Amino acid sequence: MNVKPFPGPSCIRLYADDDDDRDFVDEGFAEKKGKDKGKGITECKYKGTSSAELKTFGGQQMLSADQTIPRRDLSVAFKTYKRQLSNYQRLQLANNYCKAAYLEVMSLAKEAGTWVRAKPRLGNLDDLVNEFRTPPLPGRKMEVSVATAVIPDVLASEIAEMMTLSSNLWSKLLFPLVKYVEGSNVVGSLQYLSYADVSIKAAVQMYAELQLPTTLVPTRYFEFLRYGKEIMDGIYIIVDVSSRYSDPFAKRNSERRPSGVIIREHGPEDCEIIWIENVEVDETRENLYSTIIGSNLAYGAHRWVTTLLWNLKRDKSSFSDLKIDVHPGAGSFLLALTQAMKRFFMECVSQHPDETALTVITSGEDPIRILHNKKLNEYISFVGVNSFRVQAKPLSVFQFLMKKDLQLEQFRVFGDSETNEVDEEPELLFTFGTDDKSNIISLHKRVTKEGIVYGLQEASMDEYCSFILSKTLTEDTVNAHIVCGNKSIYEDSKSRMANITPSGFAIMPDGPGGLHCDASLVTFLVQLYYDPLGNPVDVEFVRKDFLSDLNSIIRELNEKVVGEKTNGIEIIHLTQGKASCI
Repeated sequence: MNVKPFPGPSCIRLYADDDDDRDFVDEGFAEKKGKDKGKGITECKYKGTSSAELKTFGGQQMLSADQTIPRRDLSVAFKTYKRQLSNYQRLQLANNYCKAAYLEVMSLAKEAGTWVRAKPRLGNLDDLVNEFRTPPLPGRKMEVSVATAVIPDVLASEIAEMMTLSSNLWSKLLFPLVKYVEGSNVVGSLQYLSYADVSIKAAVQMYAELQLPTTLVPTRYFEFLRYGKEIMDGIYIIVDVSSRYSDPFAKRNSERRPSGVIIREHGPEDCEIIWIENVEVDETRENLYSTIIGSNLAYGAHRWVTTLLWNLKRDKSSFSDLKIDVHPGAGSFLLALTQAMKRFFMECVSQHPDETALTVITSGEDPIRILHNKKLNEYISFVGVNSFRVQAKPLSVFQFLMKKDLQLEQFRVFGDSETNEVDEEPELLFTFGTDDKSNIISLHKRVTKEGIVYGLQEASMDEYCSFILSKTLTEDTVNAHIVCGNKSIYEDSKSRMANITPSGFAIMPDGPGGLHCDASLVTFLVQLYYDPLGNPVDVEFVRKDFLSDLNSIIRELNEKVVGEKTNGIEIIHLTQGKASCI
């Protein structure tokens, strides 16, 4: 009996990096006689593709080339069928995934009770949408959150461009939550998405790293496709969807399921946004930060929106309390330098610090991290980092540590020497900050026995994560990049960012309540400098110096902020979920 060809299921996966113009070939099922005659069993074997290449859209493993499956009571036998998928069909497949991701983001916004009142009508995409809602595997979990906000003085079209046209700008607007971003042009069929849907304005392949300011929480790595779409005049959507659906070999430990931002005009100068976070990540390990991660405070949509608003305000900082003449370019220098200082802080706590600049010299089991800073040649330079918990409101901890931070960084000569005696309190030369004082950069001058010392500090505060960072500046640096007048030798060059190493603190609430939460999570980072002509320095010697500073800070926090004097230092280092003491 002649048998008609049977196409079978499609096993074509669309790879984002596929730029091959040849047609794909999908081998069908081939007839194979069953070994168990008389039992009505026919064995079907899938031919023509290696097991590593066989993936289904639902994420389940297909049969490999040497596997067979029994089929009972089949009335037909299958012959070999070769199916070709044209470039146009691959493009349609990509377009369907993008449409399904768009539908999912709009559905999440509607389900959250935002101003999205209806889902778009895009045809039958149930199979793809259901794939997006597949439960995570054991050991993984979903984090889904939605937040809304009005963005002042920024048009909807401008926000859309910021998020799609420049990965560096997107990273800057969402730093320090987004530690690192790399964007690349889409290739293969994905680059023709705008042909299939003229409302798609831009598409980019993104790699992003998200990091909390502590060594206790692993870095989250994402790879995803981002595209911008104009829904109608004045309304835009930015859609992110994990590369899992286009490239199963992408480097990531977290999946960005359909997420995005919906943007519309809000008056003549403002815009309104809906931010949707929808990610699949590893289950949280029990540690000091488990509460805020588990409650979706650390990575939730509200924190993304707060970070965006804070950065937009920071860019509009202005000078006040001026006691010196500043150069017209000083503001941009201060913003760039303090941003670089914060990036250095985040690099030090990263799961995998930049090996060209930093080497971790303590073990991964040690709650204290010591790094060797290889970029400074003038001193033997190390960095000490540790996180701890304080039973006090983040606002109170922030106000106390603003003063303590300057003392730690500004007047340290070498890590094995005592703090210099001072003749007077530091003089505030200016502040450069936002109107609401959520971010203040200040320059201080102090006279010591060895001369004038300048200290630059940035204190940034929000309900989810606050920073206090400072570093010393030489008089030559101040004259070259900040002051204006006879002593000014202002220059705008890359060398001005040669030394960005700060000391300081990051403060997060240990639960809901923001700045008025009942407890705080603090990460302390300090630079430790040693004279290259002095005695040899080993890791235990550096660790001892760092512990001396750490214990002093904890003692003062307990006495002056918590209000309880302690006989010993009982705190707060957590390793594998267990508290230990110093």
